[in-house]
Amino acid sequence: MYKIKYLILLFAILSFSNFSVLAAEKKNAPKEVKMGTLYKAASLAIKNSSGQDNAKKSLLGALGRDKLSLKDKANIYYTCALLDESSNSIQNTKAYLKQTCDTAALFSTLLNMYGNLYHCDSLDSVPVSNGIVKLKYKSRTNSLRAKHLPNILNGGLYYLAKNDYTTAYNFFDTYYTYTQPSDAMISKVAYWATFSSYKLGKYANTLKYIDKAFGIVGEQDGAILQEWKCRSHIALNDVDAYKDDLVKGVREFPSHDYFFVNLADIYSEKHLYDEGLKLADSLISLYPEKPLYWFSKSKVMLAENDYYKCVEYSDSTIRRDSTFTDAYYNKGISYMNLALIRQDGACTDITDPKCLEDKKAIEALYRKAQPCMEMVRKLEPDNKERWGKHLYRIYMFLNRGKEFDEIDRLLRSK
Repeated sequence: MYKIKYLILLFAILSFSNFSVLAAEKKNAPKEVKMGTLYKAASLAIKNSSGQDNAKKSLLGALGRDKLSLKDKANIYYTCALLDESSNSIQNTKAYLKQTCDTAALFSTLLNMYGNLYHCDSLDSVPVSNGIVKLKYKSRTNSLRAKHLPNILNGGLYYLAKNDYTTAYNFFDTYYTYTQPSDAMISKVAYWATFSSYKLGKYANTLKYIDKAFGIVGEQDGAILQEWKCRSHIALNDVDAYKDDLVKGVREFPSHDYFFVNLADIYSEKHLYDEGLKLADSLISLYPEKPLYWFSKSKVMLAENDYYKCVEYSDSTIRRDSTFTDAYYNKGISYMNLALIRQDGACTDITDPKCLEDKKAIEALYRKAQPCMEMVRKLEPDNKERWGKHLYRIYMFLNRGKEFDEIDRLLRSK
């Protein structure tokens, strides 16, 4: 019984002690500053052009108060935007008077202002209990944004010149979001935003504005934009959009090889050889002297094991470009494959006259392959993985002792 009384007394003492500590802490805790006082401090900061950052910090710190309505919070953000404008005005005045100006602060304060105006509008547009939206700040936020929009554009150009593409994009994105569709600068801003985001590898942002950017570029830059569009699609794993824009690129910018090469590769990978030939023929009708399109046909013929046609189109390519390495390679491989086919069906009876006939035919094919592979070696001397084993086989079959020994040593060396 004595122990129970002791425990009860101990518990009462500890409880009283904790209550005393809490009461003391509450008594010593700083009092919550009234909102009116915070707004007054903000007004003084704007009036005196001093203390804007502290006034902003105090206002934003009050956002978590329970009794604030959405309109109250909207007002906090709007007042913070006014403080940003005041900070911007200080730097702007220095620049005007040719005094030392913090250019980064000049522009960053504006971007901060737009951010606070965005939060203000978001809260202001929330419907009240009966579902009705009562906009209190819209006209004021719109007016404030319009007033400073030209310098938002200047901020983007400033950071673009410094190759700070992340910050530049933020300014261009902001400008585009709040300017009028009739703005004469809108296509240029779209181009700069597209350029900045592509340089950053932010491909979703690249696609956001790229279509509008076409409005200010010529054919050459238009082809580059279309290529960026394709590359952005493939980076985002949107294969269908990638293919569609390759097709569009081929039609609108046929002289820009990127679209044709990649579309032809798609047809080849999917064994759509007829589509590949049609594509090449359609472009040959426009540009008959372009070797790339003839080479594409040789590539299709090689894939379809039509070696004589491959040789024909490889020759058409080489006539238009005597340094087209891949055309020599395709031609050489075609002759070597034809030699293998003849070897597989060759007569093995040395007493049969057909045996000598087959041997001569096979040798003739290897002799035709030889200069092709030697030209590949000449054009790509460091790429022995490509031509080495083929020349080894050719020299061995044709019994070219000196050439064979040289290529054998080369292939054995590291």
